[in-house]
Amino acid sequence: MHSNDDLLTLFTEYQRSQDLSENTIRNRRSVLTSLAKTLPSTLHEADVFSLRRFMGQEGISKATKRTYRVAIRAFYRFLQEEGLRDDDPSTRLPMIQVPRGEARPFTPDQVDAMLTSGAYKRTRAMILLGYRQGFRVSQIARVHGDDLDLLSMTIVTIGKGRKERRLPLHPVIAELSASMPPHSWWFPARKDPTRHMQPSSVTGLITKAKLRAGITDPHLTPHSLRHSFGTELVEHGVDIRVVQELMTHEDLSTTQIYTRVSDRMKTAGIIALPSRPIPQHSGRRAA
Repeated sequence: MHSNDDLLTLFTEYQRSQDLSENTIRNRRSVLTSLAKTLPSTLHEADVFSLRRFMGQEGISKATKRTYRVAIRAFYRFLQEEGLRDDDPSTRLPMIQVPRGEARPFTPDQVDAMLTSGAYKRTRAMILLGYRQGFRVSQIARVHGDDLDLLSMTIVTIGKGRKERRLPLHPVIAELSASMPPHSWWFPARKDPTRHMQPSSVTGLITKAKLRAGITDPHLTPHSLRHSFGTELVEHGVDIRVVQELMTHEDLSTTQIYTRVSDRMKTAGIIALPSRPIPQHSGRRAA
């Protein structure tokens, strides 16, 4: 019988052969490691009741439960398809309905506070890449000087699904590039400068800048800079399809989650409707 470590290693190799991102692989392994700690035996012997018990723990949000379910379903489907297990207990896990998310952007004033409250140059660059280029922390971490083309004002990045995209370069990022390494990683790993920093390190540095700026809202995270990017594009009248392309979303419905409609825009929408006279009488007598 395979040990938990053996199974997780085999599953990791399988996912890499699918060309899944390292972040996805790492997150799934974390879920399965946590699951293993709750089981009376091994992952290989788990039954549906144990899986449901793990997903039904108190204090876990619906979004987290859905993440757990995706990881568990992928793992046990792999075991069955590879002949490592006869059945797939995860097929009887309940579906998790998660309410549609809402945008949680930083305000411009909050971003200014993050940039002027003692953050070092490297952290300020990270904040601007999220705020004005709309990058995820994984994209920020791997920015390389050679990704930028200042003649065409474009930048190459790797988005979700490891898809390479060439996007318009925001003038602020072009200006920023003058003080960043032109032919190497902008954010090299401390122990090995030939490699880029881990996304988790980017998250940690931006979070510190947020707290230093006195922003304590737990719903505002480094990813909220991306929400600000999308929201401000809409605020400035950019077509939602253009916003979708700039945010490299496959589905327009995902873009809509990231773009909060401001009160100003709602008011402008109401005012845009033409006025009309208010009848002083019902007209019933004439009828």
